[in-house]
Amino acid sequence: MVGSDLQREIVRQIVALAAAERWPVGRRVSDSALARQLAVSRSPVRSALAWLAERGILRRGEGRGFRLARQPGNGDVEGVAPPSELEHLQRRLMADRATGAVPADVSEALLAERYGAPRGTIRKLLLRFAAEGLVQRQRGHGWAFAGSLDTDRVEEESYQFRLIVECGALRHPGFRADAAELAAIRAGLAEVMAMPLPALHRDRWFEANAAFHEALAAWSGNRFLVQAVRQQNSLRRLTEYAWFDRLPEARIRRVCSEHIAILDAIAEGDIAFAEALLRRHIEGASRSDAA
Repeated sequence: MVGSDLQREIVRQIVALAAAERWPVGRRVSDSALARQLAVSRSPVRSALAWLAERGILRRGEGRGFRLARQPGNGDVEGVAPPSELEHLQRRLMADRATGAVPADVSEALLAERYGAPRGTIRKLLLRFAAEGLVQRQRGHGWAFAGSLDTDRVEEESYQFRLIVECGALRHPGFRADAAELAAIRAGLAEVMAMPLPALHRDRWFEANAAFHEALAAWSGNRFLVQAVRQQNSLRRLTEYAWFDRLPEARIRRVCSEHIAILDAIAEGDIAFAEALLRRHIEGASRSDAA
């Protein structure tokens, strides 16, 4: 088994990325690129890649590199590396915060008592949330969650912000779509759209959804747009953990279909049409609470 919780989480993240982005067999897997993308050092990424190679998902390529040996299946994320204790705790805290069971202002002691976890584990989790802009340490004592999308007004403000940022990304002078990445994201969305809802894990749905929106920002070439979209995705994750189980299958298919139509317009070079579709998509989502 993977040696540490961090390595286990990195294994899961790599497998989830390969599945969501539909990496082609034979694709070169770069430890340095993954380290930047996952915001970790290269050492645990290398250990995770070596472990995946032992399980046949990767193979060693030329020199010290790796290539994808087979495309991960729907069950590979859970199969190759079960969630770590920290990930289990993260999911519980996100769901409890989204439903209001955990207040906006918390202390490490309160959370440690609620979840029966060591203070050190709670602090590690809060620091992870802080890196994603979800909490901040208060002066003197305690932590404060960022304003989540838990009221109609805040949620509407989020959609208006996304209209400005995401549609602006498509109009950015430096906008250039990566053809291979576009095709991979499109394939991943098509696969999610074809899944029956009981087989679709909430993490798979969220990652496919988030990858689409982050790609639009990344293709603008503007790092600040990417940062803004990532923070919005983190806030949305808090809310979506609470209501995923009530999400109608028809809505998932509609969202994926709209994402694919936007990608197709971008691939054809019709950025104005893509922006119009994206604007309609976000405005429609503001009425149905899914994007």
